[in-house]
Parts: sequence; structure tokens; C-alpha cells
Amino acid sequence: MTVANKRNPHFDDGLLVWKDEYSGRYLPPPAGYAEQFDLQWRLYLEGTRGFVRASGASIDEQAIADRIFEWTGRRERCDAPPLSRNGVRPLDHPLDVDLIRDKECIDIGCGLGRWTRTMQQLGAKSVLSIDMSASALAGVRRFNSDVLEADVTEIPAQHPELVNRFDFANLWGVAMCTHDPWKTFMSAAVTVKAGGALYLMVYAPEGMHGTAITNLRRQHFFHLGSLEERLAYVDRVYHRRWESALPVSENFKNVLRNIMSRPKGSKIGVLDMLEPFYNWVIPFAVIEGWARKAGFSTMRLLNEFEPRKCAHHVLMLKSE
Repeated sequence: MTVANKRNPHFDDGLLVWKDEYSGRYLPPPAGYAEQFDLQWRLYLEGTRGFVRASGASIDEQAIADRIFEWTGRRERCDAPPLSRNGVRPLDHPLDVDLIRDKECIDIGCGLGRWTRTMQQLGAKSVLSIDMSASALAGVRRFNSDVLEADVTEIPAQHPELVNRFDFANLWGVAMCTHDPWKTFMSAAVTVKAGGALYLMVYAPEGMHGTAITNLRRQHFFHLGSLEERLAYVDRVYHRRWESALPVSENFKNVLRNIMSRPKGSKIGVLDMLEPFYNWVIPFAVIEGWARKAGFSTMRLLNEFEPRKCAHHVLMLKSE
């Protein structure tokens, strides 16, 4: 199989939907994962250029209350702030808090640590936060000293001491942004001990990340020559301004969305969509195969009834 270095499967090969037969075909991004993901977290920590809050990435009290509500469908503490109006959707099948409470947990690809903080609030005995971005880990260190800068695609090779160590592993929004989602999943799966659980979130084919429009935007972003140009484009997408790279029909939809004052999300969210070199969407049948091959005895789609899923949220359990 020919291995491509700078070749992008989405722009050059027209591949958006991951198949395990692609495993081994591509390499990490030309600039490396650390540089790729560091920009958004650095901008957030600096609080510049409008990258001041993201509903899915923030670690303030309100945001963590939202994350707990998303996972469990309830407010864990009586003194928690009222739920925000960010359109937080609780899982159709709530996460069992006993999988986390008093357990040793690992947050793989932790970013700024929203799920690390959530697990702490849910009573985790410990949480090891792993990421490839120094800026992300600098943010996490503000509330968790147990951090590790490591390649999340190579955990068993680089850190064999982490194999079969954890009761609960969180791999949220990570695998699909790597050159080999299957390898990344297995890298995380081996950290789970017998009787433990793994939470997986990856983009679904029917969501926005599987569309030609999103891929066109990402391709345009990738070919911009400077950081200033890229940040200016993030601003353009966020404000739904006219984009010559898009079909006229899509631009008119954006005009209508602005007239109707539709919610815009956050600039961090836009950058997170545009920046990754890899942005696979992964069918549920593929995830089922992963679970079997990794030795998980049961699995459940936690957002089973969500229409037109942007992502698959899956819980997997290993037998004792």
C-alpha cells in the first residue's frame, strides 16, 4: 500500500467516510499534531481575536454543569447554576455515574479539559489528562496536576505502563481527527482494564462534517498561506459572510440565517472544524467492528434517537 505524507484523503482522494482498509495509508499531518491543535487552545487561553468562550470547550462552572447535564440528564449538585440556553442535548441513554465515581479515569485528547473537569465533578478518584498540545495541557494544569503530553495514537508503544490501568477512558472528539482512527481507537482501548468502560465520540456520516460544503471550507482554509488569512477566514465563516468558495445557494442560506438571527456557536468551534488536517466521518457499523476487535463485550449508542446525528456517542464495556 502506498503511504502518502502530505496527501490529504479528503481534498486529494475525495474520501470522507472512514473504512478500516485505509489504516496505514496516511501519515500524521505534515506539521505534526501538536502544532495542528495548539493554535485553537493558545488563542482561547490568550482570550484574543474573539476566541473567548466555546460552549463545548469551556471549563467555567456553567459549562461544566452543561457537560454533566449532557452526560447524565440531571444537575449533579443542588447549588449548580441553572442550565444554560446553549441547546445542550442530554444523551438518550444517560451515562451511569458509577462508571466514573471513585474510579481511575483517563481523558485522551483532553483539550482544555472540559471532560477532565466533568469527571472530577462526578467524583472520579483520579483523572489522567493526555494531549499533544502544550497549550491545552497548560490550561488543564490549572485544575489537574495529573497530565501527560503524549501522542494519543501511540499510547501502548510510548507508555506501556498505561495499558490495562483505567476503569474509565474518555476518547471524545479525537479519533476522527487523526490519520488512522482505527489505530487511535485501539491506542485508547488498551488503557481500559477488564470490567472498565470507554466513551467514544466521533463524527457521523449524516452530520455536517460529512457534507461537501464543510469539506470545501476546510480545503479553502488549508490552502490559505498565512495565519492572518486563516483567522480572517474563521471570522468570515463565523459571521456567515459571503464566501466565493461556496455555491451561491449556500451563501443565500447564510444570508437567511443571519436575517433570522440563528445562533452562531463560537469561533473556537469554527476553527476546530476547519483546522484539523484529518476530519473523517465514521459509520456506526465500523465502530461496532472496533468494539468487537478490542475485546469490549457490550456497547450502546447513547444518542440513539437523535435525528440527523452530527456524531456517534458510544459506551463500550469490557467483561470482568
